[in-house]
Amino acid sequence: MSAHIMRPQPAMQLYVLFTISFSWAFHEVPPPKYQHHDPLTSELLLCDQCPPGTAILTHCTADTPTACSPCPDRSFSEHWHWGDSCQYCTTVCKERQLVRQECNSTHDQLCECVPGYHLVVEFCIKHTPCQPGYGVSALGTPEVDTVCEACSQGLFSSRVSASEPCVSHRNCSELGLKTLRPGTTTQDTLCENEAKGSVLECSHPHTQCHTDVSLCEEAIFQSLASLRLSSIPLERLLESLPGKRVDRKSLERLKKVCSPHQQILLLLRLWREQNKDQVKLYGVIQGVNNCERKVSRCAGLKNLTMGDLLTVMDSLPGVRADEEDVRAVVSSCRSQQYLLQLLHLWKNQNKDLDINKGLAHSLSRLRQQGAPRPLLRSIKKINRIISTSSVHKMYEKMFLNMIEDGTCFKTEPYNQ
Repeated sequence: MSAHIMRPQPAMQLYVLFTISFSWAFHEVPPPKYQHHDPLTSELLLCDQCPPGTAILTHCTADTPTACSPCPDRSFSEHWHWGDSCQYCTTVCKERQLVRQECNSTHDQLCECVPGYHLVVEFCIKHTPCQPGYGVSALGTPEVDTVCEACSQGLFSSRVSASEPCVSHRNCSELGLKTLRPGTTTQDTLCENEAKGSVLECSHPHTQCHTDVSLCEEAIFQSLASLRLSSIPLERLLESLPGKRVDRKSLERLKKVCSPHQQILLLLRLWREQNKDQVKLYGVIQGVNNCERKVSRCAGLKNLTMGDLLTVMDSLPGVRADEEDVRAVVSSCRSQQYLLQLLHLWKNQNKDLDINKGLAHSLSRLRQQGAPRPLLRSIKKINRIISTSSVHKMYEKMFLNMIEDGTCFKTEPYNQ
């Protein structure tokens, strides 16, 4: 008798396929296997491997499954395996690396380069800074270097930086000013005060070598800050200053472009420029000029190195300027200008710190570090010139009268 084979109907076929698919979807994936000879029976067995985080305790037998034990402290197993031990965790990260993830039973300790560095083969290399004329299009990460791109039309970058993109040029016409110098890929547009022909800039790019660094002027303003000068409306200062007045258009431009701190300082600068030929204000106006000339002479050291400048910057209190900014000073200035520009960089970062106290702090630290004597003498002279300048008292007297007199400022001593 021949066997009769029953063929399933189409509906039954679909049911069987659905059942198989459903069971595969919800069934746990079986562990991978490894071959093992049972030492008692010499039978070749297929044993289950141990999962991540564990190691073989005992191999399987014909009657018992594989037994696994957890990895001990400071060891791990990342994959299924049939070893009887776990791997030891990495104990320390390499130079210029920090721990991104602590070691656990399933993963080794993960290290990555410290901020500002990226991995090349096995070493952490500093992110490449973009040169002037180029901005950062993609910041460097612990894995990849900085991506730089050339500044396009209307944009510039004046700094050597691994973090700053290209930025837009200043629009002088929007500020009601005349363009003195068009912007380039490495310099911002320079605006001119149409009424008086004086340059109006609130802050200078750090990479430019300034010709108007004025530590004396900044020190004077610092001393005036204790008189609560910033609480006086700018219009009142304008009316109260003796001699030729700064025009109101310049005042409005200052208010548009500058911060409150910068507004007062630049108003004084414009006033000083406006009255530089006034004989009766000679003591106030020329006092600042004389102070600055003396400071410039004392700061004019030759043969200062990049290392010397970084040492001076580290000796100053407060916020230090970036090393890229210091390098920019070296690349754009004559060596005789290095020290003055460096102090200007520091003052820009620490507007609320007293210059004289900062220089005294620097001197103390530089002496301890055995800095060159010419450098020590130069900083000591600068500090003495700024602190003993008689112009401080002239300015203080002028503004103290202004604050104490609630109705008007008595200008007779200066104007008659």
